[in-house]
Amino acid sequence: MFGNSQMGGLNLGFPDICLTPPAALPIPYPNISLGPVGFPPAFKIFWMCTPSHNILTMPLFSLGDTPGVMGFGVVSHLIMSPTRPVIGAFTMLLMGLPATRLTTINIQNTLNSPGMTIVPAQVKVIILKP
Repeated sequence: MFGNSQMGGLNLGFPDICLTPPAALPIPYPNISLGPVGFPPAFKIFWMCTPSHNILTMPLFSLGDTPGVMGFGVVSHLIMSPTRPVIGAFTMLLMGLPATRLTTINIQNTLNSPGMTIVPAQVKVIILKP
């Protein structure tokens, strides 16, 4: 799978269940987060001229659940909150931490939605082993 970097990438999580007005109904929404807003990347390791991502790199906000503004997320009680990678590639360490890649499992909107990286950030570095 292609390694993640600041060049791009997209994480998709579903269902992100949020309470939606006017009756506070729990409705599932798709939740997306973008790789270029991830912080802190591995600033010393560049893939295609952009810093690479390790397991500590978290996109700072997620999108898609904004209609559920009444009670926010059912589990996290937040809206547009960070995405956190759960499992990295332990055979490739970036600054001492596992690298993330395409198909990395994420927790999106702070525990409200399970997700996965579905769009590659770059197409030169491939991480094959788990």
